[in-house]
Amino acid sequence: MRRALTVAFLAAVLSGCSVEAPEYRPTPTPVASSTAIAKPDVLPLTYSVTPLGVPPNAVAKTGIFFSNPNAFVLDWFMTVRFRSADGLSVTDERIGNAGVPPDRGDPKFQNWFFPIPPGDSWTVVRFATAFSKSDVQEFKVARSLVTIGEVDGVRIASKACAGDPAVGTIGCDLAIETGTTVPGFAKLHLVVVVRTASVERPVLSLMQWRPELATTGKPWLSLAAGDSMKIQMHDSYPTPSVPWEYEVIAHTYQYSSQ
Repeated sequence: MRRALTVAFLAAVLSGCSVEAPEYRPTPTPVASSTAIAKPDVLPLTYSVTPLGVPPNAVAKTGIFFSNPNAFVLDWFMTVRFRSADGLSVTDERIGNAGVPPDRGDPKFQNWFFPIPPGDSWTVVRFATAFSKSDVQEFKVARSLVTIGEVDGVRIASKACAGDPAVGTIGCDLAIETGTTVPGFAKLHLVVVVRTASVERPVLSLMQWRPELATTGKPWLSLAAGDSMKIQMHDSYPTPSVPWEYEVIAHTYQYSSQ
């Protein structure tokens, strides 16, 4: 009997002295009188998805518009459910700038995805089929794990987009200039949004300048203070048959390394 009491006493003492790993301790609930309010690390952002109609002999385009209230760029990814044209085949693909293999030679990763900058931005997704927001299975953002930031001072000096009768599509001539020297490992992301010239202003087409496909073979933006660079872009969709207008969205990112 005495031995049983001793064992029970030791068990109670040991359980009372057990230590919980710090990473698994529950977050203490703040007392009612506390005035400190913890702010979220990343403020929630909004996004919309715009699938575009596919003309003959063209790759389907889907535009994703982001509105980021944070003062810093975000890594992001989403899992998208792509459906075949006949609706019989369904595949889930993960896209975004986080966790995507860098092998651009693989057609599966033909899209170059940039981080989400503060404010408004667009990205263009090219696949065999377009998708809508209801096809997005998950969407996550987080502070970047590497040093990525926007480069100030880079701006669009001039822009002109018009229908090119020689090829039957829209052509754009853009000039980029900077008042400061662009740091190393910087990339320029350009998106031209074509809309109808109406009150509703639906998106008709999207063009994206992918630096890794530049004829120079140099994906990095290299500009000294006062330098400028000219860029020509052509749409793969026919020139709209209705009155249209355009806007150019440009962001320059500085990466810590390749």
